Amino acid sequence: MTSTAALDLDLVNQSTMRVQLIQNYQPVQRLNEFRLFYQPPNDNNFYHVTFKMILQLSENYNDDYDYEFFYQSLDASYYVTCKLLPRPLIIEILNKEIYEIDFDTNDLKHKHTLTWNQKLNLELNLKQDIPFLQEQILKSNPSNTSIDQILSAQQDYEFRLFYQPLDDFNIYNVTCKLTLQDYNQNGDIDYDYEFFCKIPNDVINTRHVTCKFLTPSLIINILNKKVYGIDFDVNDLKCSFALTLQQKLNLELNLIYDFFS
Repeated sequence: MTSTAALDLDLVNQSTMRVQLIQNYQPVQRLNEFRLFYQPPNDNNFYHVTFKMILQLSENYNDDYDYEFFYQSLDASYYVTCKLLPRPLIIEILNKEIYEIDFDTNDLKHKHTLTWNQKLNLELNLKQDIPFLQEQILKSNPSNTSIDQILSAQQDYEFRLFYQPLDDFNIYNVTCKLTLQDYNQNGDIDYDYEFFCKIPNDVINTRHVTCKFLTPSLIINILNKKVYGIDFDVNDLKCSFALTLQQKLNLELNLIYDFFS
């Protein structure tokens, strides 16, 4: 058989297989519109992504995004818009959603210019992940009870917040408790660093400050669960991480300066 004949036969086989795949394809449930927080591989940035089925598109949609593209599968086509969220804004959203700490929502409208590599990487990874993301949303329980019990539950004489110190790219969940005379430290050590801080003009009580390191994927999961009800394994919140001495010192000094000086 000549190479040309072999190539023709291969093309015929591919065409036959493609027809069989289409014939055997079973449509799955599709969402007309869904939104989520996302971080693609090879990119340290966070994004808010909106998927709208083409049939549902309206000419009145806004342009509050930094990148757009179209995605087409066998049974649906989506218009996808992506909004870059800087880390300070991510912290503000976390603090608003979990601890009801207000921020200027106009910050959400700021435009950002993505590089060509950022756009390509974002689009390719989203197109690959869309089927999994839809399935994850469809199977999720919208209740936030599990995550609220871990992150939101606050006791008397304490406050919590999400925080990023200067000179550190990472985000932490910080808990600050007032050590009254009858203070007993909880035996459940669910943090990666702790320190005690004196309160000005109070010679008796101090603050016990605990800090929990949050990976980028965990931040995405927390936001998607709290805002959109997308499930994740809350046991991930209990993973421990070893901070460097520099991280600990920088975190402690910045927290003291920002909240206790």
